[in-house]
Amino acid sequence: MNPGIEGIVGMYVKLGELDTLQRMKEHRQSLLDQCVDTANFSFDVTRSIYRSDLEVIEAGIESLYGEITGHVDVFGEKRIAGWALYNQHPDKRVPIDIYFNGELVAEVVADQFRNDLLKLNKGDGHHGFMFEPPSGSYQPPLQLEIRAAKRKVLKAVTVEPAANAEAK
Repeated sequence: MNPGIEGIVGMYVKLGELDTLQRMKEHRQSLLDQCVDTANFSFDVTRSIYRSDLEVIEAGIESLYGEITGHVDVFGEKRIAGWALYNQHPDKRVPIDIYFNGELVAEVVADQFRNDLLKLNKGDGHHGFMFEPPSGSYQPPLQLEIRAAKRKVLKAVTVEPAANAEAK
């Protein structure tokens, strides 16, 4: 890891420089994306450093975003939907990760408009998310987990087969 990155990120967090941290993240991601010519060069160490830097930068960004509020309204084989927002920065959109049996199956963003959220003074109302599982992927028994910003679990449940389905 770049030993100075923690100090730099810490300084920007203290200053509340969210936009600067976002630009740093984009820059590090761009550098990481450029380390691809593995046929002629070994980028393992460089890629490892950039990934480590990105983790530190993302942690700084998340600390500035603050607490997350959200809820999963619907989960089933046809649709998984809900909402999430950063309490201190409702103008920023929350990334949502959906896991089936511990495996990441979808990454969506809570950015869809919902009038009910606007009426409840939940930011500008653009905090809804929806995911349609691919046909046949939602097969009980299923460990379903929905996380907001990789850290807050909005829903964790085991979906059991329906009793009538077993009788058929």
